Parts: sequence; structure tokens; C-alpha cells
Amino acid sequence: MPAAAAVVGLTALTAPRPAPLGAPAGDEELAAALAPHLGGHRRVAAILVEDGQSRLAGFGTGDDAELEGSEFEIGSVSKTFTGALLAVAVERGELVTDTTVAEVLGTDAEGSAIADVTLAELATHSSGLPRLASAAAGGGGSILAGLLRKDPYRGRDAQQVIADALDETPSGRGEHAYSNLAVALEGQLLATAANTDYATLLTERILEPLGMTSTYAPITAENLRETARRGHGTSGLRQGMWTMDGSAPAGGIRSTPGDMSRYLTAMIDGSAPGAEAATEVLFEESGASSTAMNWFLEDFGSGQPITWHNGRTGGYASFVGWDPSSGRGLALFSDTARSLDELAVGVLTGEVAL
Repeated sequence: MPAAAAVVGLTALTAPRPAPLGAPAGDEELAAALAPHLGGHRRVAAILVEDGQSRLAGFGTGDDAELEGSEFEIGSVSKTFTGALLAVAVERGELVTDTTVAEVLGTDAEGSAIADVTLAELATHSSGLPRLASAAAGGGGSILAGLLRKDPYRGRDAQQVIADALDETPSGRGEHAYSNLAVALEGQLLATAANTDYATLLTERILEPLGMTSTYAPITAENLRETARRGHGTSGLRQGMWTMDGSAPAGGIRSTPGDMSRYLTAMIDGSAPGAEAATEVLFEESGASSTAMNWFLEDFGSGQPITWHNGRTGGYASFVGWDPSSGRGLALFSDTARSLDELAVGVLTGEVAL
């Protein structure tokens, strides 16, 4: 009987919960074109940029100001903001892309196998660092956090993230291997070089110049705003909110459609602080795929490279990208951790008609 009860209880906790797509709002034509492709999602926001003008549509977000201010975890799209911070630091003459870990950390990096790893390698996932820190993953904490639907990065602050990275031995350096640890370290090195913390650096150098007042990196749960909401896993179960602590440069930013419309438009037209992060290629994996400063440039078969990044946390999914040849850009955000990549790429390549 106890075993049977346990099975019933576990099933109740993990059984899929159908997700009805919320009521459409905003641009009716855009919402109607996207709706058939959003099965399994609940609350979604979409930003389409064409000819320098943006159109917003939402599902379950409310309309007008409520849609513009609807908050989402943007996950690894946060990495593009870290790339912008690198580009700004280079523009200001504070660093170069070949600046090494040791040149930023000084004696703290002595004896580390990553002392000569460069910011360019961190920004292009070619440093040889693993996806997650061995110290964090080895204890099973991240696995347990996932099972409990909590933030797997919580509790390891900026200094711990730096220490974790310094303890690693690179493997496959010079090859592309996606690494959250590398970008977390990149962001913390940029903050260290500027004698501040990552959240402050982000606000002062990127968010304030763009007027992105609703965007922030909370770092810890205590700093979440009242607008923060929990997302959902693919099963439909509600998930804990991810703030990611010291790993925030790799995925801890929260934003809104109104703010991300400003960001996407300014990245496309080159007016955003650190816009060069999307155009200065630092690593070429193949003729069809390369990486700039935390932005991917990839030809998905249309003959034209798409500049893009996606993201996913425990309860959210995101995609931001554009076709430089046409200027068409798209950002998608969902409070369900179900990939938006296929739809987004289809819109940008013209396979999905709008």
C-alpha cells in the first residue's frame, strides 16, 4: 500500500498538464500567424521588427501596457548582454578580446590551468571549460534542484563561480563546446575589471542607455520584483524562478516585451551599446556557422546567415535573432520551457509565413 501511494503521489506531481494558449493580444495579424505554431505554450510574447519598426503580440499577457510590461526570464539570451558588455569594454579601451583570465585576476589565477584563456575564448565557447562547473555538478546539487524544480545555480556567488572556473582543466580547447561556466566567468571578469558587480555593470552600460527600465539581473531571489512570475516545465508543472547568482551573466536576466523591443531594434540598426558584439566574428566553426561575442551567426539553409541566440530555464524559453540582409528580426518569449527555435528560424528564413 505505501508503495502504491508513493507511485500515485509521484504521478500526480509529474503527470503532464495540458497548456491552453492564452488569449491573443496586441498585433492581431502577427498573433494569428504565430498561434498555430504555439501548441503546449501558455503565456507568450512576440516582437517582430521590420524596416526599423516593431510589432508586438501576446498570448495570456493582457493588452497594451500590460503586454509591454509582462515579465519573462530570458535565459541564455542574457549571454548576448554579456557579449555587449565585452564589446563596450573593448570600445572603452579597458580590455581587448585577447585579454586573459590572469590579466584580470592577477595572482588569484596563478597555477590555474585556465590562466591564459582569453575573453574571446570564453565568449565563443571555445575555452575548453565544461558546460557546468565540476564542483557544482559533481555534488548532485544541480540534479536535485532540477527534480525539485528549483534554481540549480543558486548559492554559488560571483567569487565561487570564479573559483570553480579556476579549478577546471580545459578539455577540447579551441573547439566549440557550449559552456554556461565560460560565459558566467566572462561576465564576472568584466565586472572585476570595472571594479563593480555584474548587475550594476549591466544596468549602467547597457540597460540605462537603452531606457530598459524593466530589465534587470536579480542575482538572488531576494531581489526579484513583484512582477516576477514562475514559469512552467514541459509537463506543465510550475517551476522555481531562476536568478542564477554568480552565473547570472550566462542566463539570469529578466525582461519585458517593451524593453526587448528596444534592445532588438537597437542591435539590428547598430545603435545599441556594444552592438559590435553581434558582428565581430571571433570563432569560425564552419562555412555556415560562426560565433561573435556571445552571438551565433548561422546559415539555416536560406543562403543568408541569421544572427541569433536562444535560451531556456526551468520554466521559460526564449529566442532573439535577425537576418542582417533583410533587417527582419524576431524575439519570442514563453513561460513554458518548450523550445521556440524552429518557429523563430522559420519566420526569419521565410518558411513560416506572416
